[in-house]
Amino acid sequence: MQELQDVMEKGEAGRTVDLSPCPTSPTLFNTSTDTTDSIVSRSPQQRRRRRQWNLFARRKLRKARCQLPDVITRRLNDHVKGYPNVAAFLDSDEGLSVYRRFGYLQSRLLLNKQEDLRRLEKDLSRMDRMITHTDINAMCSRDLRGPHREDHEKLLREIEQKFCSYANVLTAAQQLMAFGKPAEGDRKSVARYLANRQCLSQEQGEWIQHQDDLITLRARREHAWLDDLVETFLKMSHCWLIDVLFRSKETRKKTEIDSDTMPAQPPKDEDKYEIFYTPSRISKATNCILTVLILILMIVPVYILYHMVHDIGTRHAYTTCLGILLVFTLAFSSVLSLFTKARRHEIFAAAAAYCAVLVVFLGNVGTDGPPPLGHP
Repeated sequence: MQELQDVMEKGEAGRTVDLSPCPTSPTLFNTSTDTTDSIVSRSPQQRRRRRQWNLFARRKLRKARCQLPDVITRRLNDHVKGYPNVAAFLDSDEGLSVYRRFGYLQSRLLLNKQEDLRRLEKDLSRMDRMITHTDINAMCSRDLRGPHREDHEKLLREIEQKFCSYANVLTAAQQLMAFGKPAEGDRKSVARYLANRQCLSQEQGEWIQHQDDLITLRARREHAWLDDLVETFLKMSHCWLIDVLFRSKETRKKTEIDSDTMPAQPPKDEDKYEIFYTPSRISKATNCILTVLILILMIVPVYILYHMVHDIGTRHAYTTCLGILLVFTLAFSSVLSLFTKARRHEIFAAAAAYCAVLVVFLGNVGTDGPPPLGHP
């Protein structure tokens, strides 16, 4: 304690002690000083170029990692003229998979096999009566005994073969009947392609003209006719903007035309009705149209009813409002029946709910408006 007081009296308590740096190992490099000097020595322009180069190299590396091989697309005109070219065309789009059902031939086959089974059935009944004529209990056992055993088994085997053949044809006819009818636009596209290209002879190309006997492999859609309407409109007003918006790269590649090198020898002048659009983009356009239509059916009647009742408030206005309510409810029900697969009771329930919403709105707005004429 005494020594501390002596130091304080001499003024040596606050003296700074000179600390020497720690010695560094001779095997280690002093990289911090070099790095700092290099960064300080670079100009801002050099550092900006360095960052740009790093960004460019990073993008190139990412692109090289994510780059995939090109999609192989079957072009129509790469196949020789005739059945190979027609097969490639029918396979180019699911809507073009149109074939004949041969309903008349199915009926003829079924009638013939049905008649064969009828005769065999009659023969079996005659043989059963003949067997039981001598022994009334002969048919009580599956194992027959007697001279008619082999004939009876042979007849049953023949019936089995005929019935299996009849059942196969009947099942195939039912399955073909379950396929949907092709859209008229798809049928016309196939017919126009066959007429323009002259791929088949006149007799062999007439199959597309059997309109009632055609089926399509395409699954049934809810609003197929609207898709056909949109596609027809796009073909009639085709331009470069429509080509970019509604045709993908693969779709354009399918219909490339080079008359000098392609085996199919397509015509040099491209027919606008042979231009095909990407189905997914057509569906998106159709969905946008339906969305706008639904918004119109929801907003327009509310707007009209509000102004009719709020601004006028007469009996004539209420009568007009009821007419508007009836018209828009009918329009709503028509949209449901045309564009959806809703059943009758579902359409009825949806229309009742829609009408109830408009009636409630009309009642609420009517109470706030001026009273009708004749009331105090």
